[in-house]
Amino acid sequence: MTRLSEIQSHIASMDELLDIVGAMRSLAGMRLQEAQHALPGIRSYADSMAAGIGSALLLMPQPVTETHQEKCHRALIVCTAEHGFVGGFNERMLEAAEATLGPFDLLFVLGSRGAALAFERGRKLAWTGPMATRPAGAPDAVNRLTSEIYARIAHSEIARVDVMFGRYRQGAASMIERRLLLPLDTAKLVAKPARQVPLHNLPPRPLLEKLVAEYIFALLTEAAVESIASENAARFAAMASAHDNVSNKLAGLQGNARQARQTEITAELLDLITGAEAMQVGSRRVICESIAL
Repeated sequence: MTRLSEIQSHIASMDELLDIVGAMRSLAGMRLQEAQHALPGIRSYADSMAAGIGSALLLMPQPVTETHQEKCHRALIVCTAEHGFVGGFNERMLEAAEATLGPFDLLFVLGSRGAALAFERGRKLAWTGPMATRPAGAPDAVNRLTSEIYARIAHSEIARVDVMFGRYRQGAASMIERRLLLPLDTAKLVAKPARQVPLHNLPPRPLLEKLVAEYIFALLTEAAVESIASENAARFAAMASAHDNVSNKLAGLQGNARQARQTEITAELLDLITGAEAMQVGSRRVICESIAL
């Protein structure tokens, strides 16, 4: 295979890679917009549940207080990426989590890539599960997570639950946010100004428990969708950088191909000239030999 054919083969491979990178960048942009469009509805639902809790607290005969047991641990939920090509997104999330974890705290990780990285770092995980890749899949991921959290709370293994996630910021790196989920700060949720006791069909405590469960579900769904947006923003940036690098290498290969093609043309011309001169010399020799005879 000549040098030109080798370069042309590399150019074809780089063209395919450029198409793949461009497709991944476009997909990341679409997923980012999809997550941003879903967030207002999720936040509105969380606000509605918070207002419902505030109203339901008016039904309780006495303020709801949370009991803490010394033997219980704190749980930190970290939202990471499910797939790769996200730059240092997972590293930043785990470094922020490790900076706040105590020796007896439990670490819950959403996202296969983040979980794999945590294992590589030697971090013991209390639980791990796949992160949704689109907002539509976030409720299923959150349901699996809350089932585990509530089971541990029922066994008095957890006294406090926090969630850590990346919040997308346009034109800047995502901001890592930590939010307290449980115990609820009921003082902030009490309806202000005080309203009339709402009409209800359930006993006050079961009603409050259901509203709290929905509120936690909404907060975790918001965290998961925010993480999806941040993950895809990181992937979009990584693919944009890769697209520029591949484009530059492709331009270099195309320049090398032009140079190699010119070299081959020059070599062919030299061969033609050399052959023509040899034929002319041969013809002159034959003529001279004929005259001598």
